[in-house]
Amino acid sequence: MNPGIEGIVGMYVKLGELDTLERMKEHRQGLLDQCVDTEHFSFDVTRSIYRSDLDVIEAGIESLSGEITGHVDAFNENRIAGWALYDQRPDKRVRIDIYFNGDHVAEVVADQFRNDLLKLNKGDGHHAFVFVPPSGSFQPPLELEVRAANRKVLKAVTVE
Repeated sequence: MNPGIEGIVGMYVKLGELDTLERMKEHRQGLLDQCVDTEHFSFDVTRSIYRSDLDVIEAGIESLSGEITGHVDAFNENRIAGWALYDQRPDKRVRIDIYFNGDHVAEVVADQFRNDLLKLNKGDGHHAFVFVPPSGSFQPPLELEVRAANRKVLKAVTVE
């Protein structure tokens, strides 16, 4: 890990510099995207450092965004659906990670509009998500876990 990144991110978190952290994230992601191996050179170490930096930066961004509120409304072989939003930053969309039997199977963004969320004063109403499992993948027994921003478990259930 880049030892200085935690201090830099910590400083920006204390200052409430969410925009700066988001620009840092974009920059690191751009650098990571440029790490393409050649016949004579591997970027494995560099990619590892950039991914580690991105994890620290993302944690800083999430700490400034507040707690996550959400719910999984439906989970079956046809769809997994619900909603999620950051309490302090309802304009920032929440990433949803879906796991089957401990394996990461999908990442979706809670950015779809639902009128009921708007009526309940849940931000601008654009906080819903839907994931359609690939045919045959939702087979009992199944350990299903839906996480918001990879930190808050919205649903953890065993489907028999």
